[in-house]
Amino acid sequence: MSAAEPRTRLVALDALRGVAAVVVLVHHVSMTAPSVSAAYSSSANVAIFSTGWWATLSPLKILFAGPEFVLVFFVLSGFVLVLSPLRRWPWTPRSGPGTASGRGADTEPVLGAAPAHGYDWLAYYPRRIIRLSIPVIVSVALAAIWITLVPRTVTGSEGAWMAKQGSPDLGIGNLLREASIVGFTGRPDVNPPLWSLAWEMWFSLLLPVGVILAVATRRWTLAWVAVMLGVSTAGYLLGAEPLMYLPAFGLGALIAANLSTLQARSARLLERPGGTLVWGLIAVSGPVLLIAYWLARPLLSEPWNSLALALRVPGAVLIVATVALWPPVQRLLSGRLLRWLGAISFSLYLVHFPVVVTFAQLFGPEHWWWGALISVPLSLVLAQLMYRWVELPAQALATRAGAAFSAGHPRPEAATASENPATR
Repeated sequence: MSAAEPRTRLVALDALRGVAAVVVLVHHVSMTAPSVSAAYSSSANVAIFSTGWWATLSPLKILFAGPEFVLVFFVLSGFVLVLSPLRRWPWTPRSGPGTASGRGADTEPVLGAAPAHGYDWLAYYPRRIIRLSIPVIVSVALAAIWITLVPRTVTGSEGAWMAKQGSPDLGIGNLLREASIVGFTGRPDVNPPLWSLAWEMWFSLLLPVGVILAVATRRWTLAWVAVMLGVSTAGYLLGAEPLMYLPAFGLGALIAANLSTLQARSARLLERPGGTLVWGLIAVSGPVLLIAYWLARPLLSEPWNSLALALRVPGAVLIVATVALWPPVQRLLSGRLLRWLGAISFSLYLVHFPVVVTFAQLFGPEHWWWGALISVPLSLVLAQLMYRWVELPAQALATRAGAAFSAGHPRPEAATASENPATR
């Protein structure tokens, strides 16, 4: 493997974050259209080839699959956050019983690996918490400013989705709860996309458990994949959010733990006749599973609705695995525009929502597309400013804080660089 390949892979994964953030933006913009909002709430009486049909029930749903692409974020986080400590793990198992190749169960040193204490957990926690918290705090303040400047009003004609945005709580207590990431219960209403950051923070705090789990599941990996998919499916059936979302992080960690084996298998597959076709089918299966619920929604009732919703988890895993393992997709995602979207993706995720809602309200439901034409480019501009003046300084402060808490290890720049692609 050339030295450029890991770099290309990380660039492609970063670009995937950018694509996911744009899909979330497009989803929220589409929901300002009353017809799309109504079709999202119920597929009953949605006329074929109508706007609502294209945005919710057709294969084009993949372009509007905001909630589904949040799960792609979660898998990415599990993959990239766990990968950095694993690179400093003292020993890596050779293939043994129940592992990918089924040979002996010995262990061997990783070339150039640090000793067991090589990953500085004391530095990791302040670095990670600051890295996430400062942009979140600023985003809550910006959202409150938008809501203050253009107060939310509900007239009944905006559609179901816009009606839900009509009464955010700007009390200091609620603002502090949202800014704390893990301090709110339910869904935040000042900057609603922060709901996913709560799960990001919980996984970040539980990262040592994730690393241990990743190492422990190198044996019988397929069985562990089945267990995690079963847990997430149970979560959708029971409506239990921890069971729905945390397995996505764990599945990303499994990809990281088995990366070398998966890369070797991918290379062997591509050398065989039809290998490219197989990879193409895998690449298509990810998006199809991600939106399978929507494609089948008019035909489903409970519990099949929940089971179909659970398919978005393996869909997200296949999308991340395709980008991590298939070089043609990595090259496709290495363009300058996608690299830029990847760089600003976290800021874009944080700043776009109040912009979208504000301009949708200003132009009204009859002219929602004018709000879209303004809010999309404005969100990208604000994301670039947020990245330049908030996110980058937060990263620098996080690195300095990590060094201050360091347990005597080298400066953590390499770990910080590898952690950044995991966040939005």
